[in-house]
Amino acid sequence: MGALNRVLSQMLPYVPRAIVGRVSARYIAGEKLQEALDTVASLNATGTSATVDILGEFVRALPEASAAREEYVGLVQALADRALDSQVSVKLTQLGLKIDRGVCLEHMRAIAAQAQRLGNLVAIDMEDSSCTDATLEIYEALRHDNRHVGAVLQACLRRSRADLERLLPLEPNVRVCKGIYVEPVEIAYQKPERIRQSFLDLVEMLLTRTSFVGIATHDEILVDASSELLRKHRTAPERYEFQMLLGVRHELRSRLLAQGHPVRVYVPYGRHWYAYSMRRLKENPAIAGHVFRNLFERV
Repeated sequence: MGALNRVLSQMLPYVPRAIVGRVSARYIAGEKLQEALDTVASLNATGTSATVDILGEFVRALPEASAAREEYVGLVQALADRALDSQVSVKLTQLGLKIDRGVCLEHMRAIAAQAQRLGNLVAIDMEDSSCTDATLEIYEALRHDNRHVGAVLQACLRRSRADLERLLPLEPNVRVCKGIYVEPVEIAYQKPERIRQSFLDLVEMLLTRTSFVGIATHDEILVDASSELLRKHRTAPERYEFQMLLGVRHELRSRLLAQGHPVRVYVPYGRHWYAYSMRRLKENPAIAGHVFRNLFERV
């Protein structure tokens, strides 16, 4: 069945958008801001924090980047207006990173200033390796003057340990994840065991220094190992949280909450839902099987 699901995942581009939408609704709050806010409110009611992401990346024109900045500034305000426990997360290519780095920095500065003014935090998502240097440089430029901005490091990249060493003097807020981008062996670990070890090394480095760590994983092996590190270093709940995607591993999220761990859920929304859905479905071939079963049931 696993091999069949992998084959089916390669056929996803030929599935009607309506079917993809029905299956991927579990991962996406909707297309509208109000839908995202309502999803966050539901999560908050269960004791779960959130991070809202407006879907979209690699804009092709600066007016699109300016529009994204304004949408994010409005999002931070909307979260404050409803007193919701949610941060925001931004991809720099959505703010024009690949068009004009200086313009991108100013857009990000405006969003971070809004977060600072309203007592929130904006995390700068990490994208593929072509963006890593610029993303870290922008994070450093902002973090020196604004504590309300966070970074993301991908455990699969061989460089991430050195990158973290570079960030530690800033007492950073860092989300550690495995990384979803397909990268060459020269710059990225390929074996799951090595990626897991890199992940745990990064988490422990953050736990032993003045910092905040977001442990972003659905891998139960990493959840259990990270929990051991938290006990080993007697880490206070104010210095860490587990982070998960909307619609993924509900039972694991419930277990972590029951154990008293802070948990944050990543809530994406926006009109660019299809590209995000396809990426998530390809990452999880088992769900591709559900897509095709849904298609045949409809037929």
